[in-house]
Amino acid sequence: MKKIAVLSLMLFVLALLPLTLFAAGQQEASPGKEGVTFWMADYDGMRGGYMTNLEEAYNEAYPEYDLNIVMVDWDNLLDKLTTALAGKLPPDASVIGTRWILDFMELDAIVEPGDYIAKETLDNIAPGAMEAKVDGKLMGIPFAAGARFLAYNGNLASKAPATMEELRDLAIEANKDGAYGLIMPGGKHTELTDFCYYFYAAGGEYFDANGRSTVNSAAGVKALEYMAMLANDDKVVQDGYISQDRKQSHPVFFGGKAAYVMIGAWADSEHKKVNADWPIKYGQIPGFKGNKSTPLIITDSIVIYKDGKSHDGVGKFLDFFYQDEWKAALDEAIGFPPVTISAAGLPQFQTPMYAAMAEANLNARGWPLVSGWTEASDIIWDAVQKVFLEKMSAREALDEAAAKIDEARADYIK
Repeated sequence: MKKIAVLSLMLFVLALLPLTLFAAGQQEASPGKEGVTFWMADYDGMRGGYMTNLEEAYNEAYPEYDLNIVMVDWDNLLDKLTTALAGKLPPDASVIGTRWILDFMELDAIVEPGDYIAKETLDNIAPGAMEAKVDGKLMGIPFAAGARFLAYNGNLASKAPATMEELRDLAIEANKDGAYGLIMPGGKHTELTDFCYYFYAAGGEYFDANGRSTVNSAAGVKALEYMAMLANDDKVVQDGYISQDRKQSHPVFFGGKAAYVMIGAWADSEHKKVNADWPIKYGQIPGFKGNKSTPLIITDSIVIYKDGKSHDGVGKFLDFFYQDEWKAALDEAIGFPPVTISAAGLPQFQTPMYAAMAEANLNARGWPLVSGWTEASDIIWDAVQKVFLEKMSAREALDEAAAKIDEARADYIK
C-alpha cells in the first residue's frame, strides 16, 4: 500500500530521532501516581479555565492518577500525533478527525475503546453518532457531530437563500458600505470544508464505486468555478481571503462586517463572546438549482492509543468526562449538539441555532471514510488555490488533482 508504506518509512526515520523530541506525547506524573495524558483539539468557543477545572476534578476523584490535558491546534494535530506515534510515545487518548481512523488502524496504532470504557458510558451515547465503526468494531467514541449551516447578519441580509444562485445575488446586494457579502476562507488548512460546501451543493461525490477520484466531475468543476466567480469576479468575499483559514476569516463576520457565512456549531457562542450588537440568524446551506441542500456533517472522535501508558486510567477519565456535568458543558461552550442521550433534552440545546443544525442533519453527508483521505484533501486544496490564483481553470486543476489522488491511492482502486 503506497501511502501506508511511505508513512511507515517516515515513522521509522522519525523513530531514530532522540526521544526527547516526543516528550509532549506522554507527561511525567507526580511521584506515586500513574500519569494519564489526553490531547484535546483547540475548538472555537473553548473556554480557558474549563480544562484546568476538569483536570483538577478528575485528579481529586481518582487520586491514584495524574491527568494532563494538552491543548493542540487542529492544523497541527495530525502531524503531532504522527510524530508521537513514531516515537512510540503517543498520548493515552486524543480527539481526532473521524476520517483519520482507517489510516490509524492500518498502522495498528489504536485499540477498541470499549475494552476500557464502562458500558454505562457507551450506552448513553446516541447510536447514530457512532460513525467510527469499522467492520462492526467501534474504534473511536464520538466526541462531536454537527452538520454545517448558514448564518447571516440580520442587519445586512434579509433572508437565507433557497439556492446557491440566490446566495450569489444576495451576497452581491449586501456587498456595500464597507461590508462583505460572504465569508470564504481560501487559505490552505487542515480541513477541506470550504470547498466541500459547494461541492456537495452541486451533488458531488469524491470517489466512485471502484475508489477512483471523481472530484473533477461536472459537480466539482461547477463548485470551483462558482467559488472563483464569487471571489475573483464578483469580489464579494473578505479582503485577503486567499491566505486566511477559518479562524482568521470568521472574526470578520462576528465583527459585523459580512452578511453570510457557512459555519458550524460554535456560531452562537462566538456571537455571544464578542458581545455583538447585531442579530444572528440561521438557515440552510443551499444546493444549486436542481440539487437539494446537502450540508457537510463533521464528526470527531476520541481514540485510545495502543502504545499509551495508562489504558485503564484514560478509560476512567473518559467515563468521568462524559458525565453531563463536563461533556454537556463543553458541548454548550463550543456549540456542538450533545452526543449523549442524557444531555439531548437539556434546555441549553433548545435554541434556533440547534434547530437549524437539526434540520441540516436530515440531509447531511460526512467526509468519505477512505484510506488516504488526508493526502487527497491536501491535493484538492492545491487545486482550489491554483484556480483562486488564476493559474489554471477549474477543469484543468481538478483533472490534475484527480490524477494525483488516483496515483496516491492506487492500491485502493479496484
